[in-house]
Amino acid sequence: MEDAHTSLMRKVHEYYKLHQRWQARQTHVAGIELRRLLAEIRDLTITRREEIQAIRATKPKVKSPKYKESLLKDQKANKN
Repeated sequence: MEDAHTSLMRKVHEYYKLHQRWQARQTHVAGIELRRLLAEIRDLTITRREEIQAIRATKPKVKSPKYKESLLKDQKANKN
């Protein structure tokens, strides 16, 4: 199974092709296909956003190098 990012990139590439077809013809069917694909892209972006938020939730929040240095000093002080 491919990850959300790969799926999203594949759909965006497909969108580009369908958009070119829509621009050339502007038919009812081309419009329906384009809107369907946009809905799929929207769903994939929601999934990818949730993945990113889950990853960020597990990572420590480091605000600046000075903040990180002070944390390291505190950790060293607590070990002693």
